[in-house]
Amino acid sequence: MLALRFVKLLAVLVYVAGTFGAVFPGLDGAARKRLAYFVAGPGFGATWIAGLWLAHWRGHTMLSWWIGGSLFLSLVSLQAPLFAAGRERTSGAIVALALLPLVAVLALMVWRPV
Repeated sequence: MLALRFVKLLAVLVYVAGTFGAVFPGLDGAARKRLAYFVAGPGFGATWIAGLWLAHWRGHTMLSWWIGGSLFLSLVSLQAPLFAAGRERTSGAIVALALLPLVAVLALMVWRPV
């Protein structure tokens, strides 16, 4: 289980790095597309897979409010890098759309019910 937690941590770091890169205003459109599609996307998928395995192995029900909320907020957060990849420039609203749900998911994962 410790190895799976480490895999999830690495997947989250890859997802966050891809998200930051995709919404970073100093990069050109091609670089943002690569970061969104080839870094943030696979990191997002790996995060979900590892997270669902961890929840299953720890005996959490998938219908828990904190799991459902985390899944929803992570989907909202994924829309920001994908949207930013298709735009010529990013804005503060796109950055907020990416970061605020990520912080909320982190809060749900850290302070989940035992």
